[in-house]
Amino acid sequence: MKKIIQKLPVLLLTILLFVGMIPANVMADGAPNVNYRTHVQNEGWQDWKKDGTMSGTSGKGFRLEGIEAKLDTQGYDLGINYQTHIQNIGWEADTERGWKSNGTMSGTEGLSYRLEAIQIKLTGADAAKFDVYYQVHAQNMGWLGWAKNGESAGTAGFGYRLEGIKIVVVPTGSSTPSGVVDKAEPFYENPLSLYPGIESELKALNWKDGRYEMGQLYYCYQDLSNDGIPELIIGIQVKPWNYAVFPYAGKCNHEIAVIFQVKNGSPVRILGRDAYIRGRYYLDPNNYIIDFGSGGAYSHGWSYYKVGDYDLSFIENVYLENASGEVYTLRNQKGTVLKNLSKTEAYAIFDKYSIKTNIEWTPLVF
Repeated sequence: MKKIIQKLPVLLLTILLFVGMIPANVMADGAPNVNYRTHVQNEGWQDWKKDGTMSGTSGKGFRLEGIEAKLDTQGYDLGINYQTHIQNIGWEADTERGWKSNGTMSGTEGLSYRLEAIQIKLTGADAAKFDVYYQVHAQNMGWLGWAKNGESAGTAGFGYRLEGIKIVVVPTGSSTPSGVVDKAEPFYENPLSLYPGIESELKALNWKDGRYEMGQLYYCYQDLSNDGIPELIIGIQVKPWNYAVFPYAGKCNHEIAVIFQVKNGSPVRILGRDAYIRGRYYLDPNNYIIDFGSGGAYSHGWSYYKVGDYDLSFIENVYLENASGEVYTLRNQKGTVLKNLSKTEAYAIFDKYSIKTNIEWTPLVF
């Protein structure tokens, strides 16, 4: 009799499940497992990885070209959808390719196109019970911050390849997975693609005179503010010349015209060309801004700045009056003289900075 009583709860539970009074997912063993594999340049399809293990390569510089992902749902009503941003194609959801799901391939095979970014989200009646986190390793940036639930992870518009990815599914509200993060944000977009509204402003920089080469503009990206988000730098090509006999003797083929930062998806100009011919901006290898201004044969000024939060932070200014000999002064941002400097003291300040000449400029084509 005692054995019969012990078996009754098991029998009752079985009957309830059979008639549908208890949902099957109540009996799930635990959080779903996510399985994924990537198609890698020179290697093809890798073996399946799961639950936060890296798929891809490290230190080889190989691009990801495709990805497949699927869930071991543990009895939950769940699916997984994903789309990638592909070289020469863009986001798949913006094309007839659309979102992929549950083990189908996103990306390309045989075209040698790199994956640049990815979005992943959960579907199904139990999707709200879980978060899907994913982290990518991007060329030139390293491991980006974790994205989740459909957010973009990677880059767009820079031409950077994805090299590795980690994916994990956790109960809703769980802490962000731990691990190496080289850049805090999960997604970085080419600032130039955000700036259709400044095209006319940039075109106005195409001056043509004896100093400039056909008015051609160039651009590059540098993380001047050290916040993980590259600034957009617009440069003007100039004819080779001794850009400053002193203190920075040498050759330089480009000057900085404008620098933009991204704020809430919109451009913020933190430096603009406002001195025309006799004002020149240069970039220092340590990401300082050098502003060389000339008053003609008798006066020159060198101001130094650091890029901050949507602004330039003034550091110092050295001013030279040459009408009656070399007279150097240290001045504040308003031009007020703080103290006189000997030539040795002035050059000690100059020597803290230099002009970066190995910038990889790209022609700006509208």
